[in-house]
Amino acid sequence: MIILGIMTGTSCDALDAVCVEFKKKKFKILSRFSKKYPTDLRSRIFRFQEPNTEHRSRDWIELNRDLGRFYSAAAQGIVRKASVQIDVIGNHGQTLAHFPGVGTLQFGDPSVISAETGLTVVSQFRTGDMAAGGQGAPLVPRFHQILAESSGASKHGCSIHNLGGFSNLTYIHPTLGVRAWDTGPGNAWIDLAVYRASRGKLVLDRGGTLARLGTPDSRSISKLLRHPFFAKKPPKSTGRDEFSAAQFFRNLKKLPLADAAATATLATAKSIANEYSQNILKKGLPLETIYFCGGGAQNKTLLECIHVELLSLGWFVEIKNCQELGVSAQDMEAAAFAFLAKESLLGHALGGQWTGANGFGPPGQITPGANWSRIFKKISDLQ
Repeated sequence: MIILGIMTGTSCDALDAVCVEFKKKKFKILSRFSKKYPTDLRSRIFRFQEPNTEHRSRDWIELNRDLGRFYSAAAQGIVRKASVQIDVIGNHGQTLAHFPGVGTLQFGDPSVISAETGLTVVSQFRTGDMAAGGQGAPLVPRFHQILAESSGASKHGCSIHNLGGFSNLTYIHPTLGVRAWDTGPGNAWIDLAVYRASRGKLVLDRGGTLARLGTPDSRSISKLLRHPFFAKKPPKSTGRDEFSAAQFFRNLKKLPLADAAATATLATAKSIANEYSQNILKKGLPLETIYFCGGGAQNKTLLECIHVELLSLGWFVEIKNCQELGVSAQDMEAAAFAFLAKESLLGHALGGQWTGANGFGPPGQITPGANWSRIFKKISDLQ
């Protein structure tokens, strides 16, 4: 079974996709693709996510359709370029809203994708876990666990940490099991700070070069870290609904570009280091290495700040790139959702005790394509 995993994160910067071949419990990444997010579509999504705004029902329907067309066009381009026959698309969709305990909303109409590509689509990965009382996030820990255990990385306790727009970790130990939760902003604060301070000329601090030149504002950092989310205990998840741009700018005073980047970077690093200290290390859980993935894994300044903050709290932990586990930082989430599509075809729940689900949470929703009869016959081979 060859599954195309597609992921677009909360930053809306790009679509990442990987072709993954599954043979029973083994998998192999065959190829990867990336496509820049259309500027107009990105702007529409951010407008929909602004707090206290109203939109017509027609606008919601059109956005869901247009995102479906965007994913479909990308998938068709990948299918043409791929040297193998793709069987299934595992499409996470674009998160428009996420309210733990209430519901979650990922757009990108799977029927549009299936109709236009002719392929079977698996989508809506989070709703089943939330229906069972879970947070609906993070869902990637089972995939992380397979990588960590197959490489031997989990032997002395490790974490695989995704730094997307928002940040989530998966802690893995051979006898102590798996723990996972969202830690708060990943790139979100940094991107917002850079965008405002540059007056829209920049959307990110590439490699952390700006932050390295700046001086953090300690008062702003203290205000940012008073956010109530950081006092919550796992299981927990979050997103732009809880960490809005308006809330961020209320707590970050206007600073020169480099200082704004440095302040947002250090605040993010402190929030992440505090999560490890409070919920893993102080609980006596061994942690030898953190493997970073996602766009933030390319931000050397952020990674160095996390390392220094952990040291300041009394903990020495190695910082590495997840490439050492056999999957690149950019491909990790897309590959994970290809895996979750496979698990959904088998009817397996996607969450676990880390999401807080009570019993079985229905997996991703399957939209059969024109190739469904062939896929249906192949599913038993994945067992």
